[in-house]
Amino acid sequence: MRPLACLFLVAACVCPAPAAGGSFVRAPLEDVGIPFWCDWGYDWDERCYRDDTARLPVGGVDDKVWRAAVRFPLDALPAGARVTSARLGLYFDGACVAPRRKVGPCPSGTYTVDVHAILSPSWTKEREVDFDPVATASTTVSTTVVRWSSWDITGLVCDWATGATPNRGVLLKLAEEEEDFGVSGPYFPSASFGTAALRPRLVVSYIVPTTGLSP
Repeated sequence: MRPLACLFLVAACVCPAPAAGGSFVRAPLEDVGIPFWCDWGYDWDERCYRDDTARLPVGGVDDKVWRAAVRFPLDALPAGARVTSARLGLYFDGACVAPRRKVGPCPSGTYTVDVHAILSPSWTKEREVDFDPVATASTTVSTTVVRWSSWDITGLVCDWATGATPNRGVLLKLAEEEEDFGVSGPYFPSASFGTAALRPRLVVSYIVPTTGLSP
């Protein structure tokens, strides 16, 4: 065998095998609508309730602003895998928040909905969970278009997967300049919504680096 041909053969043998890839879709482990800015007076349990119904409220009503908490499992991620993409999806079907847990019509226009990492270890031990003030992702929801809304939270899910950040879920709220009493906002289907295909979802793509030499 000629020397040059041997060099090509050696180079082919030491090339690493391509990484294996995959993806999965997960439904929430838990989700709930949480009231913020509520007057925690003597009748707070009647007015400052949490919304654990079939919808997730995001927006303001007369005496509170609603924010939605959602947490997804990463149990389908193989050991050693690296997350390459993670997108949170919530379906907007034209419903908006209204007082007294009612689904109301949406005004014509758009809402900017931000996603923030939740910092509180438990959602149930605090009336208003703590969250990272810097939004992880943002998207615009048009009240005239019925469709999936999507947020790119790849960086946050990567941190969850590596253990750099605990997976305590995310909080969805209107953007700072839009959120206020009486502003309303999207009323997304939740994990208990009647139509399973419209429930919240997390879509994750990943690669698993391989070791050794290619055949």
